Amino acid sequence: MSSLRNAVKRVTHKERSQPRNRASFGLLEKKKDYKQRAKDYHKKQDSLKAMKQKAELKNPDEFYFGMKNAQINQYGKHVKTNKALYDERKDEMDPEAIRIMKDQDLSYIRMQKQKDLKKIERLSQNLHFIDSTNNDHDNDVQRGNHTVFVDTLEEAENFDEVDHFDTVPGMVGRSFNRLKKADLIQAAAATAATPEQQKRRKNFQRRVARARSAAYSELKARTKRLKILAQAEAHLITEKLVSGKGTKRKIKPAENGHPAQYLWNRKRLK
Repeated sequence: MSSLRNAVKRVTHKERSQPRNRASFGLLEKKKDYKQRAKDYHKKQDSLKAMKQKAELKNPDEFYFGMKNAQINQYGKHVKTNKALYDERKDEMDPEAIRIMKDQDLSYIRMQKQKDLKKIERLSQNLHFIDSTNNDHDNDVQRGNHTVFVDTLEEAENFDEVDHFDTVPGMVGRSFNRLKKADLIQAAAATAATPEQQKRRKNFQRRVARARSAAYSELKARTKRLKILAQAEAHLITEKLVSGKGTKRKIKPAENGHPAQYLWNRKRLK
C-alpha cells in the first residue's frame, strides 16, 4: 500500500507570497528571515550596551605600564608599537644573527640592482627613445636630443631641418623611423601591392608595435624597481652604519623615501 500511496500525486504546499497590494514592499518576510534579523539586531544591541557600560565605568586616571608600548591603529584597536615588537624579537635572536641577516639582505638587493641595470642596458640598446609627442610611452624614459653642428652663425640662423634630414615636415620631430623622401616614395609605390600582401604587412606592423610597447613597459617597470631598490639599499646601509660604533647625531630626518642623515663626531686616531 505504501508504494501506491507514493504513486498518487500530492498537493504541493507553497510558501505564502506577498499580497498584491503590498507588492511594492518586496518579498514577504518568513519566520526564518525574521529570526535571523532579530538575532542580528539583539547582538548589535548587546554590543552597544556593553560598550556603553564600559565607557561609564572607565577610570580616566587608570594606568598600566603596557600602555607605553601600545598604540591605537586606524581601525581603533590597540596594538603594540614597532619598538615593542622589535624589543621582543631582539630578545629571541642574537644581535650577531640579526647583523648577518641584514648583510644578506643588502647583498641580495645589490645583486638584484646589478641584474636590473644589465637588463635596462640591453633594452636601451635595442630600443629608440621615442618622444612623448609621437607616442604614449612613459615620460620617465630618457629621451635624447639630436644636435647638429654648423660652421658659421649664418648657417645656424638659416638652418632648415627638412632639407638637412631630407624628409617631410611631418617627420622632422621624430627621433626614430625618420624616413627620407626616397623611402616615402618607395613606400607609396609599395601600397599598390595585392590585398594579401597588404594584410600580411599590416599584421607584421601590428606585431612589431606590440613588441615595442611590451619592451617599453618592461623598461619602465625595471627603471621604477631600480629606483626602489636603490632607496632600500640606502636605508640598509644607513641602518648598518647607525648600529655601529661611534657617537653620532641626526642632522636631517628621513623624507621622500630617502634615509635620515647622521653626522659622526670626529675621533682622534692613536
